[in-house]
Amino acid sequence: MSSQILDSSQSHQKLQRIALEILERTSSREHILLAGIQSIGFALAKLIAGYLNNFSGKHFTVYSVQINKPNPLQNEVKTDIDSELLTGATLILIDDVQNSGRTLAYALKHFLNYPVLSIQTCVLVDRRHNFFPVKADYIGLSLSTTLQEHVQVEVLGEEVKVMLR
Repeated sequence: MSSQILDSSQSHQKLQRIALEILERTSSREHILLAGIQSIGFALAKLIAGYLNNFSGKHFTVYSVQINKPNPLQNEVKTDIDSELLTGATLILIDDVQNSGRTLAYALKHFLNYPVLSIQTCVLVDRRHNFFPVKADYIGLSLSTTLQEHVQVEVLGEEVKVMLR
């Protein structure tokens, strides 16, 4: 049995608020990179970038981060960000759901090999079951769930829904 936690309108309100928070917290930064974890985190990053572009009048580019979520040590983290772009950048790493913190922790580990100015993390839903010392800087919704429940973000074009299964 599944229930809808956020409909598309509510999800977009959360993404807009996240975009505004990003602008507030990074207003003094010149070099900001958005990196979305494939596949849903990348789709959300593109939507957030659209809001950032509209709100700021600047152009934000979204980059892809590929990580083996079930077994992050099995394959190396891959990204399409040119390493020179990371020098002095504020990197905002975006994913759909933070469950244990493992995916963000391993993705962060990859970017620590570069001279970034700072790394911030963003999730649409934080389940608060952290087993790794990663706390999201930008959170659309904090949701207390049991370990048996599963939060799923569905993105179809502009349509974004959050389901609890």
